Amino acid sequence: MYLFKTPLIRALPLLLFVLLFGVFGFYWIETNYTLFDALYMTVITLSTVGYTEVGVLSDRGRIFAIVFILIGFLIVALAIRFIVEYLISGWSLTVIKQKKIDK
Repeated sequence: MYLFKTPLIRALPLLLFVLLFGVFGFYWIETNYTLFDALYMTVITLSTVGYTEVGVLSDRGRIFAIVFILIGFLIVALAIRFIVEYLISGWSLTVIKQKKIDK
């Protein structure tokens, strides 16, 4: 059961949530967007690439984009923290074990 408590496993549902939140938010608010368009908008928004929008955003779409950027940034930052924590803890445990073996 320890596997499900690792920081890496905690990061995956967060990333999935923010991805689905963005896709369905853009799809629901911007009625002219396909699911693929909504996915594209979600990815370029989260990655901060800044390509042009698929279509003109309505005022509701802009408000959603602002909220999504803020929430998405916080959730992605938290997920990155979990991933880095996982990598560092694994690295540090390996280093400590190796030092014990060397002694």
